Amino acid sequence: MMKPIANIAMQKKLPFSYCPIPFYSDNEQIASPFSKKLDLNLYCIKHPTKTCFIQVKKPNMIAWGIEEGDILIVEQNERLSTGDLVVIASKQGFSVYELISDKESEFIFLPLNAKMNSIRISDSSQLPIIGVITNIIHQIKSNKLMRLVA
Repeated sequence: MMKPIANIAMQKKLPFSYCPIPFYSDNEQIASPFSKKLDLNLYCIKHPTKTCFIQVKKPNMIAWGIEEGDILIVEQNERLSTGDLVVIASKQGFSVYELISDKESEFIFLPLNAKMNSIRISDSSQLPIIGVITNIIHQIKSNKLMRLVA
């Protein structure tokens, strides 16, 4: 008989409200395939108080591998670097841009959505930047019945 995960966590006094998932590495011997545990919160979220999730509603970034239903993990960042994928708030919701240049007192943001215009601005703090995309949660197989639980 299997015990509920919550009971196992309480019995072992783990510092989580859930149990980290067994992690298998190709470099390990087959004799102990689950000697490590992977906690996606620790792996994907470096600064929890500066991080948010944004679910993609418009599938207009497929060339970038970002599809409808994907979840962007976005972190507020003090500094931007060339190549960062940046989420900017707009009247229509959120838009994703790549910072392609930050030289000569000008920031140039290229939209991932080809229907939008590039942004050229001298001070990036004038933009309503939500943060920088650090990770993307992408479902390989569509699951229309999936529900997100807070």
